[in-house]
Amino acid sequence: MTRTVTIPTLETDRLILRAPRMSDAQAYLGFKGSERSVFTGGPIDAPKAAGNFFGIAGHWVLRGYGLFMATLKGDLDTPIGGFGVFHPLQYAEPEFGWTLYDGAHEGQGFAVEAMRAVIPWAWGVMGVDTAQSHIDEGNDASVAVAKRLGATFDARQTEIANAPGGEFEDDGGIVNIWRHHKGALA
Repeated sequence: MTRTVTIPTLETDRLILRAPRMSDAQAYLGFKGSERSVFTGGPIDAPKAAGNFFGIAGHWVLRGYGLFMATLKGDLDTPIGGFGVFHPLQYAEPEFGWTLYDGAHEGQGFAVEAMRAVIPWAWGVMGVDTAQSHIDEGNDASVAVAKRLGATFDARQTEIANAPGGEFEDDGGIVNIWRHHKGALA
């Protein structure tokens, strides 16, 4: 059986959101090996990060959606981060996620800009009316992004996810669930 996967390219005022490329791996591995990745399960070693990178590409094949690599319009070859939908088997619901690989890109509104392009597109392909964002306790920058996107804190799902037997029980800290509703993009 042959499966053809079409990954769209989305564009904002300053960004191009495109399919992952092998040439993006070094930026991703550098991020995952650094302290910047502490809120995304890192830092981790290069072999594990490489497996995660291939998982990003695999989402597109298996789910029909995934993380886009974002580049600045003036430099289409250098990813500044990953933005999109993350939905591994252990998650009951899709997650809207965003990551800037380099601190030099923080505070410029790139995450909100990227996700304002991704979210409307994602509703059309995911087949659901809600999604989550998983944000580690203390990651105030991501909470600010979630709020700017119209997400609300889901206290009940946070309790369930962090309880014994929950999907985040063994993560070593509290993971807060922020709820996105179709049509609520701020």
